[in-house]
Amino acid sequence: MEDKKEENDPTENMSAEEIREKLMDYEMKRWQEERGKYVEFDIKTMNKYQKYYEEMTTINPDDQEGIGVDQLEEPFISLGLAYTRDEINNLIASVDDDGSGRIEFGEFLRIIHNKSKLKTQGNKKITSFFKQLASDKLGGDSDLKHFSFKTIMDIMRRKNLLKAFLSKNPEEKKEGEKVLKAYSEMLQKRKGK
Repeated sequence: MEDKKEENDPTENMSAEEIREKLMDYEMKRWQEERGKYVEFDIKTMNKYQKYYEEMTTINPDDQEGIGVDQLEEPFISLGLAYTRDEINNLIASVDDDGSGRIEFGEFLRIIHNKSKLKTQGNKKITSFFKQLASDKLGGDSDLKHFSFKTIMDIMRRKNLLKAFLSKNPEEKKEGEKVLKAYSEMLQKRKGK
C-alpha cells in the first residue's frame, strides 16, 4: 500500500526554522486577537520590536515592569520624537490600558502601529521612526541595523545636533535647533533634581 501524502501541504517545502517561525507568528497573532490587541507584523519585525523594547527598559532602569517616562524621555526628546516630558506622559496615557503609567509590550506595539487613542504629529513621528528602524532604513542609513537601540539613539542624536549647527536647509536647521533646545532643557531639569 502506497503512502498517501496530503496534496496541499503548505509546509512541504519549508525548513524546520521556517515552520517554527510560522507557528510562532500564528501563536502571537492568536494571543493578541484574544486580548483585542492584534496588529499585523511579521515575526522578524516583531522580534526587532521586542529587542528595542527590552533595550529601552534598560535606560534608567527602575525595577518596574514595562517602560515608563524615565526610559522614554531621553531617547524621544533627543531624537525629536517628543519635546517635553508632558508629551511623553500623554503618549503613555493614550495606550496605557491598565492605568499602570507604564507601557507593556502590547501597548508599545500599538504606539508603533499608531493605534493610540491620541492622534498627534508626535505619535506619527514615533510610528515612522520605529517602522524605519525595524526595516533597517532609518535616516537612509542601512548600516544601523547592526547596532543596539542605545547606539542608534546616540548616532541619531549626533545627526540632529549636526543639523542644528551645520544644515543649510532652514527647515532642518530649525528642527535641529528645536530638538537641541528641548534636549538641553531636559538635561537642565535632571541636573536640578
